[in-house]
Amino acid sequence: MKINRLLAVLCALALGLSLLPLGGLAEDAADISSLYKERDIDDTWSAADATVIDLNSLTEQTLTLSEGGDYVLSGTWAGQIIVETAEDVKVRLILNGVSIDSPSGPAIYEKLADKLIVTLAEGTENTLTARDAISDGEDTIGAALYAEDDLSINGKGSLTATGDATHGIQSKADLIIADGTLNVTALKDGIRGRNSVLVLGGTIRIVSQGEGIVSTRDDKEGKGWVVIAGGDLNIQTGSGAGSVTASSQYGGFSRGGWEQGGFYQGGWGRGGWGQDGWNTSNVTEDSGESQKGVKAATELTIAGGTVSLNCADDGLHAPDVSITGGSLTIATGDDGIHADNQVTIRGGKVDITQSYEGIEGTVVSIEDGTVSVQASDDGINASQKSESLTALIRITGGDITVAVGAGDTDCLDSNGSLEITGGTVRVTGNSTFDVNDSVSFTGGTVYENGRQVTTITGGTGFGWQQQGPGGFQQGGGYRRGGGRNWR
Repeated sequence: MKINRLLAVLCALALGLSLLPLGGLAEDAADISSLYKERDIDDTWSAADATVIDLNSLTEQTLTLSEGGDYVLSGTWAGQIIVETAEDVKVRLILNGVSIDSPSGPAIYEKLADKLIVTLAEGTENTLTARDAISDGEDTIGAALYAEDDLSINGKGSLTATGDATHGIQSKADLIIADGTLNVTALKDGIRGRNSVLVLGGTIRIVSQGEGIVSTRDDKEGKGWVVIAGGDLNIQTGSGAGSVTASSQYGGFSRGGWEQGGFYQGGWGRGGWGQDGWNTSNVTEDSGESQKGVKAATELTIAGGTVSLNCADDGLHAPDVSITGGSLTIATGDDGIHADNQVTIRGGKVDITQSYEGIEGTVVSIEDGTVSVQASDDGINASQKSESLTALIRITGGDITVAVGAGDTDCLDSNGSLEITGGTVRVTGNSTFDVNDSVSFTGGTVYENGRQVTTITGGTGFGWQQQGPGGFQQGGGYRRGGGRNWR
C-alpha cells in the first residue's frame, strides 16, 4: 500500500469513520467493519443448533470434523481435533470448558475449510496444549491452535494456549481476535497470522521466546499487516527488556529512571562499549529467535486499546508504523518503535520507558498525541533506511518528552532534516539535536534541558553552534560526544 493510502486509512480509524481493508481495492475510506464479517464477532450460540461433543467420552486420540456448522465441545482429553471439510465450508467450535492436551501437533488443527471460528463460551476456562510439532509437507506445525485458513476468535470465556514446540496461536491466512481472555505461552511466536492480524478487543497476555504478535507475508499487496484497534494487551518476549543490560560501572540505563537527575556518570557512549557499542560482556542473549513485541511484514497500525510491551528486541517493528490512538507502554532492549520507512504518530499515548533508541525510521512524523521517550542512545532517530524517502524528523503537534543517557547520544538525531512547526518538545541530554542537513523551527515550543529556547542551533554535519555570552558562535557546543552546553 502506498503511504497516502495508509494515511487515509489511519485517519478513518482515528475518527471512527469507515474503512476498507488495508491493501483494499478502493482509495476511498469505508467502514472499519469491512476488516471483518459479522460472524467473526458473533459469540451467540445454541446447543440445540449444534453438534454437542463430550471429550471425556472419546477413546481415540484423533477426532476429525468433516462437516460444517457449530460444534459445542466440553471435557478433558489427550488428543487432537482435526477440521477437514470442503474448502467453501465454515466451521465454528464453541469451547465450553475444554482441556485438550495434544502429545503430537496442534490440539486443534484446521487442515481445510473456508474459515475456522473459535467461540469461548462465557464463564468457561479452556486450555489447549501442543507438546510436540509435526511435519506436513514442508511445514513444521506445532501451534496449540493452528489453522491453514482464516481463523477468528471471539466470546467472553478464557483460553490458555501453550505451544511447547513452536507458536501459541497460528493462522496461515487472516487471523482476527474479537474478544475473550487469551493467555498464550510459546517457544516461538505467541500469535502469528501469515496474511494479517486484527485485534478488535479482549484481554491478551503473551509470553513468547519469538515475536509476540506477528504477520509475515510480504509477497502479496495488501497482506502482511497488523492492526490493533482495541483490547488490553500485555506482551513479553524473551526475558523482557532487562535481558539486554549494561554494566553499572559504565553508567547504563535504569528502568526506574535516570540516575543523578537525568544522567548516570559514564553514560552510554558507543566508544569503548565493545564492537557494537554495547558492553558485550554484560548482554544476555535469550535465543536465536527475533523477539519483537509486535511485528508486521508491511504495515503496523495501533488505533486503540492498551498495549504494554516488555521485549528483548524492538517493541513495534514494521516497514511502516502508524499510531492513531490507544495507550502504549514500551520497555525494550533495542528500539522502542522501528520502521524502515516511516513512523507516523497522530494520536494516542506512547510511553517508551526503556530503549536503546526510542523511535527510529527514515521519516519520523509526529502530528499529535503524547510521546515520552527514555533511551540509552538516540531518543528519536531519522536514519536513511529507505530508498524512496529522505531522512526527516517532522513535528507538527503533540506533547513530546525525550531524555537520553550521557555519552555519544542525541535526543533528536536526523541524518537528514529537522522540521518543527507545532507541538511542545522537551529534550534532556548532553546533545539535544544532531541534524545533518537543514533545521526549520517555525512553530511550537521547545525546551532544552529545562530551558525554553526560540532557536534550535544546528547545521550541516557537525557544524553546530553554541550560545555563549555574546550570542551564537560557530563552534562545538552541541557536538556529538558531549561538548559543553553554555546555556
